[in-house]
Amino acid sequence: MLTQFTGDGLLQLIDSQYQHLLEASEKATLRTRYILELKQLKASLVKLRSQALILATSVGLTATEKTVPPDFTRLISDAAMQTILKRRWTEAWDCIDAKAYLAATVMMGALLEALLLARINRMTDKSPAFTSKCAPKDKTTGKTRLLQEWTLNSYIDVAHDLGWIGKASRDIGVVLRDYRNFIHPEKELTQGVSVGDTDCRMFGAILAVLADQIIKS
Repeated sequence: MLTQFTGDGLLQLIDSQYQHLLEASEKATLRTRYILELKQLKASLVKLRSQALILATSVGLTATEKTVPPDFTRLISDAAMQTILKRRWTEAWDCIDAKAYLAATVMMGALLEALLLARINRMTDKSPAFTSKCAPKDKTTGKTRLLQEWTLNSYIDVAHDLGWIGKASRDIGVVLRDYRNFIHPEKELTQGVSVGDTDCRMFGAILAVLADQIIKS
């Protein structure tokens, strides 16, 4: 599977970065140089992980054209929120067509988070979500954090723990989360990852699968 990544030289780059670290360990290298080398290596490994997860979990998925928004009424009773989600779903694909790929990715990540939050809010008894081993805890009190303090990663992990989404869906959801985080310019700069048309359309296919699983759960 890894041979499919050699086209963009990523594996060669990672190998070279490891070699530089090994060579540096045999010399009186400055700490700042080690930190720089490790940051660059981490960025490459994050990119490789994302590509590997996309390849491993997207079997049967194809990059999609614009898709019809799912039936949010099965998950959300508020008509105003249904309208907002439908509009944003359409806007995400409009962003792809306009070549605003990062904007599309950010919107898809936000949609996924909104759907997971809605799924928790649909629960009459929310205790399973708050007592899940994956629920984020306050480091001081040890208590589960309020929902508004959860990250997308927490929502994804809890959704998998409660059986709303499968393991493959959880893994690929994490990739979408990683790419959404490139909304921060510093992350895009340090990790050197860009999002293209094919990436976005694959994320769209992934979001459609996740939305279907969440709504039906």
